[in-house]
Amino acid sequence: METSSIILLAVTASISFCLGRTVVYFRDKKRKAEKERLEALAAKARRDAPPEAESKNKSKRKRQLSQQGQQKAD
Repeated sequence: METSSIILLAVTASISFCLGRTVVYFRDKKRKAEKERLEALAAKARRDAPPEAESKNKSKRKRQLSQQGQQKAD
């Protein structure tokens, strides 16, 4: 192979690699933003949900009370 074709091959490979990494970077950035938005919506939905009625099951009632205490601490 001639040196000019080797240089051209190296340049095109590096450009292709850089474009691929750029696409992956922006795709991951978009996915991360979407994931954070969905987590924020889920957290808001959990905060705005009406509290459950107190359970007659003793262990479940203890768990509900401990969760309410943790939410008040936050």
